[in-house]
Formats: sequence, C-alpha cells, structure tokens
Amino acid sequence: MELHKAIKEIVASKGAEMMTNIQIINYLLDYQAFKEKPATKLILRDVINAGYGESILALRNEQGWQTKFKQYEHEFIDSCGYKEELTVYVFESIAYALGMNVSGNEEPKIKSSFNVDSFFDIPEIDVQQPASDPQSTLQQGPDPTDLYTIALSFYNEGKYQQAKGFIEKAINTQPNASIPSHHLRLLGDIFMKMGEYEEAIKCYNECFSQKAKETQCTIDQLRESFKQHKVKGYENMMFFYFFCLYAAKRMTDAQWLQFVKSEARFGLMDAIRYCAENGINPVEDHFDIYFTDINMMCNWDYLYEDGTFAHESSNTKIAIAQIVLTDTSDYEKSQGWTHGYIIPLKIASGAWGRNMWGGDCVFKWSIDCRDLPFPHAHYTIDDINHWDELERIESEQFIKIQDYNAFPAFRAARNSHVKMPLQYASPWFLPSIHCFNRISILPSRWYGSKPDVGCWTSTQADENTAICYNEFYRRFELKKKTSEMKVLPVAAF
Repeated sequence: MELHKAIKEIVASKGAEMMTNIQIINYLLDYQAFKEKPATKLILRDVINAGYGESILALRNEQGWQTKFKQYEHEFIDSCGYKEELTVYVFESIAYALGMNVSGNEEPKIKSSFNVDSFFDIPEIDVQQPASDPQSTLQQGPDPTDLYTIALSFYNEGKYQQAKGFIEKAINTQPNASIPSHHLRLLGDIFMKMGEYEEAIKCYNECFSQKAKETQCTIDQLRESFKQHKVKGYENMMFFYFFCLYAAKRMTDAQWLQFVKSEARFGLMDAIRYCAENGINPVEDHFDIYFTDINMMCNWDYLYEDGTFAHESSNTKIAIAQIVLTDTSDYEKSQGWTHGYIIPLKIASGAWGRNMWGGDCVFKWSIDCRDLPFPHAHYTIDDINHWDELERIESEQFIKIQDYNAFPAFRAARNSHVKMPLQYASPWFLPSIHCFNRISILPSRWYGSKPDVGCWTSTQADENTAICYNEFYRRFELKKKTSEMKVLPVAAF
C-alpha cells in the first residue's frame, strides 16, 4: 500500500497520536508501505524522533498553518540532507492522514525534479515480516540494512563520500561481532575507489575474518576458497584487495602482473578490464621472472635447483619444491629458520619403500611398532581436537633418532631424493600433526585417491599406533606403526 494511504488507515484506526509514536513504523511495515521507496522509512523515523510529528499534529487547530508546515519541511531538509521530493512526500503524507489539505484535493505523491540525484530510487529491498507485537520488534535508530542499501546505491553511482557516510553509520550501529562481512567489504571497496589503500586493506582483512566466522572455516581455508572462486560474490573483492596491496607498494610489479594475468585468464571481468585498459595481454607467451630476495616470496612460489624462486613454474628450469607457508613455529625460529616451510613437488621415494599400485612409495612408521625415545609423548585423537594445548608437538619435528633403519618413515623424509639448494634451510623432516595441520590445504598431487592410504606424521598415539593424515576423508587417523603410508617431507628455512 502507498505510504500516505497506509498512514491514513493507521491514524483512522488507532488515533492521531500515532503520528508522535515511533511504533507506527512497525505498523507501516505490516502494510509494506516502504517497499516502493525504502528511504521513506528512514525519513519518517527521523521526522518523528525530531518531534515534527507532534508539531504537525499541533498545527491542526491553528490558522494559516500552511506557512509553519512549509517551514518545518525546509528545516528538516536542511538539517538532514535527505532527497527533497521524498521528504516533501513524507510530510504531506502525515498532513494527509491528519486531514490537513496541502495539495488541494489531490493525494500526496512524489514530485520528480530536474537533475536530482536518484540514490534513493532503489528498485527492491527486503521488507521485514509483519510483527504480531510491534513493541517487541521495534528497532531504535536507523536500520543497518537500509543504510547499507542506500550506501550501495551511492557507491554504484560513483558518489563515494556519501556512500562512506551511510555505510560507516550502518557499521557503527552494530556490535563488532555481528557486523555482516558484506558491510565491511563495501567500506573497503569505497576506500579503494577513493585511493585510501591502507584503509581499504584494513577493511578487507576485517571482512576476511568476519566471513570466516560466518562460513565457520579458518582464514587459510577461506582464502583458498576465494582463490578457487568457491565463495560466490567475492571475486571482485579479491581483485580490489590485491590492487590495494599493489597500490600500497606491498606487491611488486612482477607479482601484480602475474596475478592480473592469471585472473584474466580465469575469466574475472575486473582483471580482463584492467588488462584491456593497460595494454596487457594475459595470454602472451610465458616468460620467467626469478628472484632470490626472500621478502618477495609468497605462498605457492616455486623453488628451483639453483636456489632461485619464481611465482610461476618455469619452462626453462626445473622446480623441485614449493613454499607452503611464509611463517614458521617458535621452535624453528629459535633455530634460525624464520621464513617458511617448503615441501617437494613429489612425495618421498626410495629403495626402502614399497611401491603402491605401480605408483607412490609407501613406508612403515617403524618396523616393529617401536616407541620413540623420551621425551616424545603420546597423543590421542581427543588431544588433536585441542590444538591450543599441543604447542609442544611442534618441537617433535626434529626427533633425535639413533637408528633410522628402525623408523622407515623418518628415514624416508630425512633422506629425501630432493636435494636442498638452500644452505640456510633445515634438513628434510617428517612433519608433526601440528605442522601438518597448518599445511594441510595442498594440491591433490601430494595425496592418493585411495581411502586407506594417507601421509604419516611424526606424532605417535601410543606404543603401537601413530597418527597419519587421510586426505580422502580429510582427517587425522590412528594407524598401526607397521602400516604402510606415504611420506611428505617438509623443510624449514
């Protein structure tokens, strides 16, 4: 129902005093009176909260009330900055409901004016369901959903300063823990368009954290989902985020160029548009960009036989490993390995391992269910569910073993066929469950497709069993130490 008709019906049934009561907003929601122009809900709410409803009600008994009525209109427009034709329509709808003739015999209507911003002309907005008890569902202050919708409309029209004001108000009216991720994302997009790149990066990082909570996953899993475009609607945010990193000089030209081309080849419209505007050919012949500066390193960079790195796999040099994390544990840092973890491009192989199905080699954890020497403890599956209590597991990554022949999995990791070109790197080692959990988002080439084969960790459960990671089921499992599993060596550097 149109707003002016809905107000008139409510006044007729509940009395003229409703024009001074903010509860009328909830009754109007029952009539879906704001569906046509959602911004009128904000305007009416502010009109009532500012006392104009009561002032208009008092004018009914005054001679020449039209002059003061127009004065109230202009005062409100000047102080609040709402679109004039919408504000006039709300005021005239109140007068119409109270039997005050403003437009002759005509019903109030929105009068279009020349060259007026259309940011409130929003085609659709979700309307709250009718409330059986208006008092119980009454919201104090502007609705964050309405503020977001208006901010988004401003943003789409290129009015970023106005959009920033509305979205910041929407965010500030909500507790930090309940701010929707798309609100933070819009604020980040606005900062990006305004050239405030560091502020945009902060907003995007907060958006990542909030989205992870909403989807109940870790930050690393969420980022991987973004990269693989599994989370819909955030593709352009990823592009904007990396653009801000580049504009803020946190990415090199080579890293940015590689990212843009990759996204353009994947079909992301923002990346395609950027390439077109800047004369970049995303499908040009491959060329290699090598570097030795560790500060340029990113997750999934390739390590080559000569000790150089590259963001893409080379056509001219042999890659032997990939960077899977650019941070190490406190234990590795105490040993001087502060940059990250490396894993070889192939799992361990060797004469001491049994070939599985004509492909990967598998190894026993220990040949006769031997127990690791003191102080290496036992951990149950229940322990694994409490990571915060298992920090000491990280120190088990470098287990002092006297007889490696008795522990084939550890020997296979230590004697990896991949020669380490970095002099400052650790030896290859069998990762603990804590380390494996941090690097568990890996391409499928490191895992098998069989449900009964996984990768060993260095963590034992008891004298007879150790813990492996089963990628088929994506979980840690207990296996007898004489079982045969694959080995994924890891090195810290």
